[in-house]
Amino acid sequence: MDCIFCNGKDQNIKLLGINICEACMEDMCETRVSNERYDYYKEMIKRILKNYMSERLSLNPVE
Repeated sequence: MDCIFCNGKDQNIKLLGINICEACMEDMCETRVSNERYDYYKEMIKRILKNYMSERLSLNPVE
């Protein structure tokens, strides 16, 4: 699977069912709050978490 950030096919890390390449994960971890990419990464992580949680909430626990 491709990286969600750069569409790269390098070795990927799976985070909540989403593929992120090692280079993007490293960049995300090292990005300072003052960097313009910080807001981009923050919004993408919000979307990933929202999607992950909505999938879990829509499951019927009775089944």
